[in-house]
Amino acid sequence: MPERAGAAANAGATVVLVGAGHTHVELLLQGHRFTEAGLQLVVVSPEPAHPYSGMGPGLLGGTYSVADISLPIGDLAARTGARFVQQSVVSHNPQSRTLMLADGSALGYDLVSFNVGSEVPADAGRSAVCPVIPVKPIAGLAAAREVIEAACRAGRGARVAIVGGGPAGVELAGNVAWLLATLGAPAAAAGAESRVDLYASDRPLAGLSGRRQRYVERCLKASGVRVHHGQRVDVAALCGGAAGLLPSPPDLVLLATGIGPPRALDAFGLPCAPDGAILVDRYLRAQGAEHVFAVGDCASFAEEPLDRVGVYAVRMQRVLLRNLLATAAGTPLQPFTATGPYLGGLNLGFGRGILYRGPWTLRGRPAFRAKDWIDRRFVRRYQRPVA
Repeated sequence: MPERAGAAANAGATVVLVGAGHTHVELLLQGHRFTEAGLQLVVVSPEPAHPYSGMGPGLLGGTYSVADISLPIGDLAARTGARFVQQSVVSHNPQSRTLMLADGSALGYDLVSFNVGSEVPADAGRSAVCPVIPVKPIAGLAAAREVIEAACRAGRGARVAIVGGGPAGVELAGNVAWLLATLGAPAAAAGAESRVDLYASDRPLAGLSGRRQRYVERCLKASGVRVHHGQRVDVAALCGGAAGLLPSPPDLVLLATGIGPPRALDAFGLPCAPDGAILVDRYLRAQGAEHVFAVGDCASFAEEPLDRVGVYAVRMQRVLLRNLLATAAGTPLQPFTATGPYLGGLNLGFGRGILYRGPWTLRGRPAFRAKDWIDRRFVRRYQRPVA
């Protein structure tokens, strides 16, 4: 039986969306729903445009421009009657319902939702002498592309090391190789000065197995990517040209060692899972705080563990929208139940990819074209003018 929300918010109550991830962008598009309910919608994000993470590797490889992958958060807020605050939240007091912003100001709310994504722990690269860029935030991949292009303009190829053999690391490796090929410095060429090295654990690449894993390995090999399995890497030593790692120091190290909730959540005063994510119930509410919601990578679904993939954040869109409006009105809430299998996919560079769900697999150029269509369709939904 649906749970009824607590006391309804006052007319003119303020609903704050912190972060502009996969879930919140849909709520912004539906901003008129909040206005019609007599609510003020506010979105807080450090930048007016938010890059869509699913197209990040393609940005690095040159398939997409920054404009192609950008969700226009500030413009979308203006078009749908929401207020946009260009700031980061540094702390949160759930008792006083107050958010402290990076500029020292405070923002009060009646209801709040967090959709602040994830990050790659970057401590390992702090003492490195070469550029070290984590896969998140996605905007860093544009800077990584500039480093590679500069090395190639200098009359030689680029030496790039990727640390982490999960889905992100595999996509980065394939797209770095593709970028080098388009710049005329392919890593796969005989005697090439360019070099792409992928350092992975003993676990299967990208978490795949069987024919899927073998296909990915063949694609990487054909692209000129050297895969090093089971080798623990000290990033500072790698940048310093430590013996036994690379013949010469890399021009760039990309960190894809696994994503986790932002460390800033420690200061949000909410119950968290062991990995630091905000614990939420089946209604996407923070445990013990009926006026606080959390979705996407920064949330830990208490009923069952969920992979940190964008598809779950997208599936949470309708439930979060309904439950914020229901909480404001004091009407029954809807549980989130769409936790089943999902379509996974990788952009492997060179116009190749792989898509899979359950026993079904699509490989090669058809897979890349399908993934490209899905990603572009998602982004264009929010880029086109609001009716």
